[in-house]
Amino acid sequence: MNTLLKEIEVLGVHEKLQLVEDLWDSIDEELLPPMSDALKAELDRRATWADAHPGSGTSLQDIALSLGVRL
Repeated sequence: MNTLLKEIEVLGVHEKLQLVEDLWDSIDEELLPPMSDALKAELDRRATWADAHPGSGTSLQDIALSLGVRL
């Protein structure tokens, strides 16, 4: 195992979470692929539907349960 991984392994949970956040923030938005017009339109459509039908969606708990994942 390389030195960097050994150093990360000894960090506490909060320190690891902060590291993840710092890494995420360091990713330049320009390197991320742009959102297509079709994807934006689909997300807008779903958000509009969700706003018009509160409580009709599936909860994260139910999705996790159906996948056998424990949250």
